[in-house]
Amino acid sequence: MTTQQNQEYDKILALINSIAKTQKETSKQMKETDKKFAETDKMLSAKFAETDEQMKKTDEQMKETNEQIKETDKIVKELTKNIQGVNKSIGEDTETFFYTSLQRKPILGNIKFDFVDRNISRTKDLEELQIDVFLENGKSVGLVEVKNKVTKKVFKQIENQIEKFPRLHPAFKNYKVYGAIAGKVFPKHLQQEALQKGYFVLVQQGDHVEVMSPK
Repeated sequence: MTTQQNQEYDKILALINSIAKTQKETSKQMKETDKKFAETDKMLSAKFAETDEQMKKTDEQMKETNEQIKETDKIVKELTKNIQGVNKSIGEDTETFFYTSLQRKPILGNIKFDFVDRNISRTKDLEELQIDVFLENGKSVGLVEVKNKVTKKVFKQIENQIEKFPRLHPAFKNYKVYGAIAGKVFPKHLQQEALQKGYFVLVQQGDHVEVMSPK
């Protein structure tokens, strides 16, 4: 073999060794990469599993919360229903008390009435008038608005009743109309305001009714 051939042979051998070394390094890098991929996949799988578990717990908590909301809503509705029933019952008891008292003694001030009715309701052209206690004597009528607890809103209510009365009860258009406010709980300042506005005031005193005449 000539010197030139030896040189060529050495070059080829060196190239082969270089390629072998490169392949060996590449193989090592690929193994390291596969290992990292495997570690990453394992970590992601663990994270996904953890997330799934957290989502399941969150779903369970949401279901429990929804059930609690439904139960609370049910309780609130039941309490509201009971309160409304109690308020209605109290209102009816109050109305019955004043109605019964006026039945026994149908007098407002010095005006004596012959007839006493309750819950008089009439509607015309979608206009409605509700009278808690109604008194009549052939020439005068008394419109009594009954409240368990009297508030300032009652003045607007009795004013509306008196204003509507001739239209919805034309048979009494020539009658003198008197307004009265009755209440179990009737603050003193509202009693005075009612009297100054020209209304009779009826308040409970034990088992009987005290009637005050307007000033």
